[in-house]
Amino acid sequence: MTVNDGKNDDAVCWLLLSDVPSGTVIGLDANVWRVGCNFRGIRDIPLGVHYLFFSAATDEAGGHSVSGLRCSIFLDLTKPCVIRKRWVKELEEFEDQPMSESDVELMKSNQEEVSMYLGPYPKNRLAHWIALSSHITVDVINRLQPSGRYIFSCAQFQSEKSTSQERASLPIPTRLRRDSQEVSAPESIASGEEQLPVLKTFPETDLNLTKLPPHPLFPPGSSLGEISRHNMDQTYTLNHILSEIEASLDNPPDFGGLSPGESHLLGEFHFSFVIFLLGEVIEGWFHWRRLLSLLANCERAVLERPRLYKALITSLYRLLTYGDEESTQHKSIPEDPETGQTLRMTDLFNSGDSNGCFDGWSQRQGDPAFLPHTLARIFSNIASAAASDRRLSDLLDRSEGLRSSLERRFNVRLSGNRHPAAATDEIPVDDVDWDTDEAPVIVYEQ
Repeated sequence: MTVNDGKNDDAVCWLLLSDVPSGTVIGLDANVWRVGCNFRGIRDIPLGVHYLFFSAATDEAGGHSVSGLRCSIFLDLTKPCVIRKRWVKELEEFEDQPMSESDVELMKSNQEEVSMYLGPYPKNRLAHWIALSSHITVDVINRLQPSGRYIFSCAQFQSEKSTSQERASLPIPTRLRRDSQEVSAPESIASGEEQLPVLKTFPETDLNLTKLPPHPLFPPGSSLGEISRHNMDQTYTLNHILSEIEASLDNPPDFGGLSPGESHLLGEFHFSFVIFLLGEVIEGWFHWRRLLSLLANCERAVLERPRLYKALITSLYRLLTYGDEESTQHKSIPEDPETGQTLRMTDLFNSGDSNGCFDGWSQRQGDPAFLPHTLARIFSNIASAAASDRRLSDLLDRSEGLRSSLERRFNVRLSGNRHPAAATDEIPVDDVDWDTDEAPVIVYEQ
């Protein structure tokens, strides 16, 4: 079904949201609103994959609003359609409400009246979402999202049913009695964890992210020297993970010259970043870090998979410049509705204090920030590979363009092997069309 606004015949989608309480935070892609009492949904949504996120809100004394748990879901809007959802107050979630053909026809006959209560999708910000969601396909979403489809910012733990009488009849362990003389600290972390209750999450809320090995892998029968090499160069681990991903796919299509495993890995890279940045899922942040760290610790893979690293450089540019461009052009990006703080990518490049915005960007106090250290490793590996294979000159130019751009944008020094021709008076390149095959060019003053 095609829905049009009377001004053009472009195929679009409508998202109808009923019974949404005033003050609820609703976000779609790179847009976020605190809705009013007349809000009924969003219209003229371009075709493609989209990301809906929302948080219930309550008003407290003094006019302050407190937001609750953030919940999100990916929407497959690759075909023109109308999706209707109803807010369930008790669950603070949306439930699907199927629309019959008669409902659709009734809505189309009253399209002008219905559209009065629907907010238009901001087309001028669609490019920002395309940058964030590149490589995220319907197949990637189906592989990674929970079986229940909804993604929660906090783990949803199961609670065993019990009554007050049942709990009162349970014996209190001696170590927990107030008058006990045997109270002592656990002998080890392991013994302390054994004393904690076993918490289980609802299976339908668990993300299906690729399980990354805790330690680098190596072929069976490897010598001690070979094990050391596979720890320093984790190409074998990367190849193993890509093989597992491809084995789990059914008739995977080719994506821009990438292998199915490579395209799904990059899709997971963007998926993890999106659910963290917009969905506030901390698990997404740590998984994104682990994926980037794995790719940064592969030396031989740069020679074997140049297309993967070429796409990775483009992805890093899109992701790491997203928040900075948004804050410059629109003064704010999707922000914490409670504190009003925005997420700035500058925090990823600094260690130590992050002004209270988020202390998970960097490693322990005194250690180098994660992102500069990891990016420097990637740039160094690419430079080393290009020195031995001239066919990688295009990849090297892109890598140096990204490095120069990030150094200027975030005022950091990304150490590592530089392009032999690079000089201190180079002009970093920002004005690059990263959506095409045009490679960055390093320009030097004469």
